[in-house]
Formats: sequence, structure tokens, C-alpha cells
Amino acid sequence: MVTERPARLLIVTSLYPTPDRPQMGVFVARRVAALRERGVQVVVVAPADYRHSMLRRHVAILRGALTARGRFDGVEGHVVYPTGLIALLAARLRRIPVLVYAHGTDVLVAARRNRLHARLARFVVRHADARVANSRWVAAAVAALGAEARVVPPGVDFDSFKPGDAASARARLGLASGARVALFIGGLVEVKGPDVFAEAMSDLPGWLGLVVGDGPLAGSLAVIGTVTLHPAVPPAEVADWMTAADVVVVPSRGEGLGLAAVEALACGRPVVASAVGGLPELIRDGENGLLVAPGNPATLAAALDRLSDDELRARLGGAGPASVAAHSMPAVTEAMARVWAELGVRL
Repeated sequence: MVTERPARLLIVTSLYPTPDRPQMGVFVARRVAALRERGVQVVVVAPADYRHSMLRRHVAILRGALTARGRFDGVEGHVVYPTGLIALLAARLRRIPVLVYAHGTDVLVAARRNRLHARLARFVVRHADARVANSRWVAAAVAALGAEARVVPPGVDFDSFKPGDAASARARLGLASGARVALFIGGLVEVKGPDVFAEAMSDLPGWLGLVVGDGPLAGSLAVIGTVTLHPAVPPAEVADWMTAADVVVVPSRGEGLGLAAVEALACGRPVVASAVGGLPELIRDGENGLLVAPGNPATLAAALDRLSDDELRARLGGAGPASVAAHSMPAVTEAMARVWAELGVRL
């Protein structure tokens, strides 16, 4: 009797949690964990830290991808560019299929920096055996590079992100129980719009604005002084902060998907989000949240003011979990397995 060996994947990624950046690439770490739970053997080639330059990190990834030992059935690259180029090379040298996953910035920004970057990104997209994107918006950017991409979201652990009691969460976090809480959680960088959130909070009496994260805008947010700043928290604590909030705000100026919005909806919290990128695919205005113009503090403040209505918040929040059911890790893992099956790899 011949026993079929478990599938073995090489995952090549520039996004992965490290001791200095534990929140980086948590979606890829979830993907790896789900594969291993399925019995797939996974070898991950990823940055050891983010203290060094991008060039140095990618040279290390290249070395790791080319020297990984053992027999593999396929290579999965996160992101399309530039890491996908390494994944493609590693797969071709081993004569095995490669799947590249587009997360957003890779095809919306990195691939458009100059003609050389665009040509290399097109090369990856056109020569990969399969392409997956995290949203229809990102899939359209992949198509513009020369090939169609399947849309499969990155997946959220609904055992962690689920409706819970706000008062209990606030007690655990040491937050006041009385005020309405609007939460921004993520990188404090311009594209994520924490400055828009901070300015919007200046005209909202009765609301407490919380900003949880780190980044170059931290100093300017402190100067604005309309929000309470808290350092970035480990991924395991994000659900508690979302549960403690009345509303989660995603005021991005650009967003491939908006994982924070998915997590907040899974927690049963209404989301106020910019109508950009993949966010309108998640937020159905007036059903599970509100959409606002990007970069406009006044419209964001008006949306939050609408959500002073307890009944409206409860209705929108109650619709959240069902609206993101397709983002569960089991559903996403099955969808990715079907893509791999089309390449002849059974996971």
C-alpha cells in the first residue's frame, strides 16, 4: 500500500511578522497556520527583521528561496512585485508551479514606480501559473499588467474576531466606560489617513477618539491633540480594541482591501470607511457601515455624528459578521486549495 505524502509548499514573502514588527504580514502568517492545520508542509522564506534596507531584505529572501532544501510541490509568492519575481525564479529552477498573491501596494504602487518596475511586474504576472488578488480592485490592477487574477481574500480568524461585550473589553484595556469610542488602528502613515481621523474628532463632543499604532505621523497627531494615542499592539490584542470601540474608522486615502474593516465587521462593529480601493467591496453604505469621501475630515465627522444614534449603530454592527462570512479562514483556505488544484497540486 502506497501512502500519499503531504503536499509541501515554499512560501516566499516580504510580509511576515518579526520581533521588531509583529503586526507585519499577519495575513500571511494566518495563511501558513491554516495550511499547516490542513496537514500541508510549509517552508517560509521571509525577512528576519525590518531594520535593514528593502534591498538587503530581498537579497536575503532570494538566497533563502534558492537554497531551501527538499522537494516542493509549488511556490506561493506574497507579494506580486518585487517578491513575486523571486518566487517565480525559485519555481522555475525547480520546475514546479508558482502562484503569486497581490495584496495591493505591490501592483498599485511598486509596479508603477518607473518603466523598469512596470516591466518586471508584468513579467511576473504574465509568467506565473496562477494569480490571486485580495479584492476586485486589486484584481483589476493585476489585469492591467497582463493577466487575470482570481479574487480570494486573505482570511480572518473568526474565533478571535467575533462579537463581544464592549464594557468587558474596555475594563480589560483600562478605558473609560461612558464615552462613545471611535477607533483607528493601523500604521500611522499618510495613506492610512490617521490625520484625517484626528482632525474629524475635533468637532465631535461626546466621542473619544483612539488611535492605536505606530508610524511617522505619531508626532503630528500628538500636536493635533484631539485623539488619545496608544502604541501598536500585538495582533492577538487587536480584537479586544475593536470590541471596546463603538465604531471603527478606516479613513484611508488608498486601500487594496482593508483588513481592519473586515476584522471590525467580524466583531460586530460598524465601520466608517473611505470610498476608495477595495473598501466599497466590504462596506455597504447604510447596511454595515458608512462610506465617506477620502481625505475629508468634515464628511468623516458628519458620518460619526450620525452614528451617535444608538439604534443605527446597533443595526449596522449587527449586519457586520454575516457580511464578511466569505472571509473566514476555512472558506479562504478551501478557495486557495481550489486554485492550487487547478495547477495539479492537492493541498
